[in-house]
Amino acid sequence: GNAGRAGSGRLQTTLMVLQFAVSIGLGIAVMVVFSQISFARNLDMGFRKDNLLVVAGNGLVRLGGRESFVQRLRTNPGILDVAVTEAVPFGTYGVGLLAGHLPGHAEPVALSKLVIGSNMAQLMGARLIAGRFLSDKRAQDQFAAQEDNSKTAANDDRNILIDEAAAKSFGFTPQQAVGKTIILGKSHVHIVGVLANVKFLGAREPETATMYVYDPQDFGSVLIRLRPGTEPQTLAFIDRAWHDFAPTKAMDRWFMEDHLGRPYRADERQGDLFGVFVGIAIFISCLGLFGLAAFTASRRTREIGIRKVFGARTRDLVFLLLWQFSVPVLIANLIAWPVAWYYLHGLLDGFAYHITLSPLYFLAGGVIALAVAWLTILSHALRVSRANPINALRYE
Repeated sequence: GNAGRAGSGRLQTTLMVLQFAVSIGLGIAVMVVFSQISFARNLDMGFRKDNLLVVAGNGLVRLGGRESFVQRLRTNPGILDVAVTEAVPFGTYGVGLLAGHLPGHAEPVALSKLVIGSNMAQLMGARLIAGRFLSDKRAQDQFAAQEDNSKTAANDDRNILIDEAAAKSFGFTPQQAVGKTIILGKSHVHIVGVLANVKFLGAREPETATMYVYDPQDFGSVLIRLRPGTEPQTLAFIDRAWHDFAPTKAMDRWFMEDHLGRPYRADERQGDLFGVFVGIAIFISCLGLFGLAAFTASRRTREIGIRKVFGARTRDLVFLLLWQFSVPVLIANLIAWPVAWYYLHGLLDGFAYHITLSPLYFLAGGVIALAVAWLTILSHALRVSRANPINALRYE
């Protein structure tokens, strides 16, 4: 019966290795997924996202009530600032892709064109690195809604803002970029200010070289910065104002902070699911381990008895059993790590901004699995090694 027993022991060990490999792999995945989500949520977006309310402007524009609506909002002490803008972080807005080039240079630079309100950058708390913001008091700061710049010089001599990424693409420091002229189609436009990069799309999308233009004709949303602590009364005021100016249209408003998490919801669900699986996998692994420990301990009772008669200490015997069960867990790590690394590497590559896949996640997964295995074994090992060796020998 010895060969049969050895065979079943081997099968049990193989199963245990696989179970632990699954637990370790999933455990590492949970740690990495949640670290990345937390990293993405706390990423510096380049603007202040607190107390920022977005009101979709559909319904106001056609009624011509937008100016009046904004004027009404400005009268409320609970509202720190209001801007009318087409481009809203995490909102839906048109991004024009334009080719701009420097006079005398043929090679174009691809620019995202975002249409913003004159005071939108200030309201968002975007950082001005060089130059000045756009102003609704200066005619040259206003861009014409002429979509097709290539055919006409509709925006000749107008002013724009660019971001750091765009300055770099043109080969300038932010300070050098101010005052420079860029050719867009047939229009020569002037850079009056450079903003720090703003991540309009969060951690998933890389920043692109961006130009910001102010076009008083073309606006979708109203952005409102609320005074902290007055939200309920102020929101009620905003709702009433909307109803006065657009009584037939439902109001669509949302807080910027609520939208910030939206791109990561799917990742969170995936993380939660992994968490559930980890719990199940570890539970099954421990049951298997417990059974195998009982099986081995009973099989080795006689050997342990003889070792004790010959003066082996309890501590040595416990170490012996712990080592015997550590080997399968170590093998499980060797299986789990490359698989987890490959999967998580792909997952993180889906983010333009992500954490580094540190070896610490893998070590932590391995150490936790080993600790769980040891705790499971320890109770058995102590019981067996404490037993009177005479009983162990009588056992045969």
